[in-house]
Amino acid sequence: MSDKRYQVFISSTFSDLQEERSVLTQQLPLLGCMPCGLDLHPVGATAWNAIKKQIDESDYYIVLLGSRYGSLSPSGISYTHMEYVYASTKQKPILVLMHDTPETRPEAYQEKTPERRRQFADFRQLLSKGLVAGWNDSRSLESAVRRYLPQLIKTHPATGWVRASAAGSPDQAKEIQLLKQRVAELEQEREQRLVQQGSGLGPLAQGNDQFEVSYKCKAYAAGNCEDVPAKSLLTWNAIFASFAPYLSQPQHEDFIATKIGEKVQEQALKDIQVTRPKTHAVTDIVIAPLCFNSIKIQFRTLGLIRRIPREDNKIWWQLTAAGEQHMTSLMAVRRSSPARPA
Repeated sequence: MSDKRYQVFISSTFSDLQEERSVLTQQLPLLGCMPCGLDLHPVGATAWNAIKKQIDESDYYIVLLGSRYGSLSPSGISYTHMEYVYASTKQKPILVLMHDTPETRPEAYQEKTPERRRQFADFRQLLSKGLVAGWNDSRSLESAVRRYLPQLIKTHPATGWVRASAAGSPDQAKEIQLLKQRVAELEQEREQRLVQQGSGLGPLAQGNDQFEVSYKCKAYAAGNCEDVPAKSLLTWNAIFASFAPYLSQPQHEDFIATKIGEKVQEQALKDIQVTRPKTHAVTDIVIAPLCFNSIKIQFRTLGLIRRIPREDNKIWWQLTAAGEQHMTSLMAVRRSSPARPA
């Protein structure tokens, strides 16, 4: 991420997307962006003028769409729709974060009348013509904005705001570099302390001990698709082997979660069929955040992975020397029988 900071206007309905808006307000600063527009409730011309001013001053525009069309303006279209049209006329680079299956959201979040549902469907069709990223829960929304907003910034460079430090003196630049090095040293010391503390916890689950992996997935049965929670038992060795070969170099933790999900995929159908025997396919496995955190903490405490500081403020992990050794012991191919003399 550069020293520039970008202002991003976020347009959405209110009561049905509070948790999702919170995700965006947390993630945008990590991507070098300043969110705005979330707390405005347009009432009358004065508020609308304020909104237009914020859109004018913003570098990028995000529309977050769940399953509602939103409150109607005097013109008969929703304020979210009106903001989108205005941003389009101002040629703002736009990212659409659209729920994949809005009909599966709670009934309280659905439009009540056929006319409003028709307006919502028409609005979705209009939005689908731009840069669209799908989501279905907070974790997938976080992944979508992390993936697609940097892409939008790269393809549509904006003026943005420059940090005062970017125009600083050579002495300031040197001081900043020294501070970065010290941060890296402190992070390494922290990792060492965590491993030492873990050694005093007594025997830790590892190796062929089993762990219950919780996740959500799409289950298909009799032509229907349903989002279901599920659990599968995996050994700690199996979980580690799913991502360890890729961690000789630092990897983002979303990548690690994906690799664990691919391992779960191998037995998810069988496990789900225990309670849903008519299920014939399972896709889109997403590890539960609490479960994923437990996995990270376990391997970190065992001294097999360590966190790598990066300037992009994302969370990166890499194998330790002990992790490399453990991966080798799991993955190396052994002889099936003694070699014969030549």
